[in-house]
Amino acid sequence: MRPLLLGLAAVAALARPALSNPVSAEQARAIVPRAELSDLTDAQRGVFLEVATEVFNYAGCQDTLAKCLAATEKDPHAVRMAALVKQLATEGAPANAIVQAVESYYASFDPGQRVSVRSDNCPTLGSGPVSVVEFSDYQCPHCAHAVAPLEQLAQKDRKGQVRVCSKYFPFPAHPRARVAAACAEYARAKGKFWQLNAILFANQEQLEDEDLKRYAKQAGLDGEQMLKQVYAGAFDDQVEKHRREGMAAGVESTPTVFIDGRRYVLPAKPWYLAFTVDDELQWQKEKGWKFGAPPQGRAASK
Repeated sequence: MRPLLLGLAAVAALARPALSNPVSAEQARAIVPRAELSDLTDAQRGVFLEVATEVFNYAGCQDTLAKCLAATEKDPHAVRMAALVKQLATEGAPANAIVQAVESYYASFDPGQRVSVRSDNCPTLGSGPVSVVEFSDYQCPHCAHAVAPLEQLAQKDRKGQVRVCSKYFPFPAHPRARVAAACAEYARAKGKFWQLNAILFANQEQLEDEDLKRYAKQAGLDGEQMLKQVYAGAFDDQVEKHRREGMAAGVESTPTVFIDGRRYVLPAKPWYLAFTVDDELQWQKEKGWKFGAPPQGRAASK
């Protein structure tokens, strides 16, 4: 299925050329001295500055990102927001797509935007204070692409800080997705979920019964017994619970990821995943981001 904003509707626009005016490193340093942009191209710096003069800093300094990156400012939030804008610009996103992406991203931290998503009724990888819940479909190509980055997040990049929970969301249009999900649930009962999960996603175009039995053997499972229980409906309830939970949370496409109930709207790539976990930890530490009092003459609201 189409990726949620995980691929970033905006990132579909990554291939489109940036149209912003080019800016030299010296010019950028004079305008936003607290942003390190020397490693960008002139075109990318132009995109960065176009975005920075349009979006507002998400907390602390209450003004545009560009003004909050002035040498006289000390707010650390602006520097962090600049890192996200810079990364998107580095990957070739045009200014309008970046504006849409960063505004959607910071809006998602609002408690009113978060949904209740359980992380204790699913196979999990890693441990930590931040829960990452993914709804996926075994016949969804975008879901297959998200496997490695999410595992890297839990096992390497933010090990000890995050636990990844995998949930089933098979679409009716994918005839073998529900059977594959039931097989994965069988593997979970045998302590082999992650092994079979990887094999299923690596072979998502070959999920017939004989294929599934072969994959079960590769994972150290009894394929005959697995399919017998699957077709007897032993795992239907659990798969359906996950699907209904996803529907209640507003899942319409896969993969859909929630970070502590916050819908993830950035690309499913290691840099962005680590970035958002760090932001979530900081948001928890600060008990929600708040704006400081705006200095005289500054914008009074976001």
